[in-house]
Amino acid sequence: MKIGLSTSTFFNTAPAENVFDLMRKMRVDTTEMCLHTFSDYEKAYVDKLAQLRMGVEVAAVSPLSTQFEPQLFSPNLRVRADAELIFRKVCYACFAFGAKFYTFRGPINLTDTKEFDYQRLAQRFSQLSDIAATYGVSLSLKNMRWSYAATPEFFKKIMERCPRLFASFSLRQAENAGYDIREFLDSCPPQRVSLIDVQDFNKSEWCLPGKGKYRFDKLFADLDRRKITAPVLLAASSDTYTDFLQVRDAFEYLIAQYRSTVQ
Repeated sequence: MKIGLSTSTFFNTAPAENVFDLMRKMRVDTTEMCLHTFSDYEKAYVDKLAQLRMGVEVAAVSPLSTQFEPQLFSPNLRVRADAELIFRKVCYACFAFGAKFYTFRGPINLTDTKEFDYQRLAQRFSQLSDIAATYGVSLSLKNMRWSYAATPEFFKKIMERCPRLFASFSLRQAENAGYDIREFLDSCPPQRVSLIDVQDFNKSEWCLPGKGKYRFDKLFADLDRRKITAPVLLAASSDTYTDFLQVRDAFEYLIAQYRSTVQ
């Protein structure tokens, strides 16, 4: 298992062109590359960023999904076609960065729907998986609190119907939806978990790992027992730290917790 850091941690605190250099200085060798706006998806920009990667492994690419992913499920053909143009750009970004996974969120659940047409959704996921496969990429569905994929039950049902679909789990999103992340880990086969992103929390506030009460030693032990080897990435928000040394210390804390628990 690799311990790494999502570039979302640097959103608003460092330009994307600087994140790989920052991670190398922290001795981070595994990341998820987050793209945040339409110009980020353009080939010229992606190619420029990819040249800066050097020794850092990009496990996945994550776009700002609400800009276009819900439209991929629209009943309107023109709406879907326009969204697919952006979807393909993100798939190319995965290829350019050498990432095997596209961190995908899909439809927004604005009405808090509890019942879904899983067969129809599975057909669309399969179509999108076909497109991604032409770039050498697999879709990995993330458990966003506001999305269809907000519950372990949804993952269990959609993963049964979509054998090529992977899962990306967020500790913060699981807690915000009222679940323990272990419930999500049990909802799909261990080899189909692509990555796990983590933060710490203290009372009702989110913070850097090591500054809160979350038992990462237990999480690593649970991952080891389930034989889940996907990368675990620190994905902190910029308001949880004041300098990059604090981010480095949190990253090293996670490594120490992992080594003391599993190795």
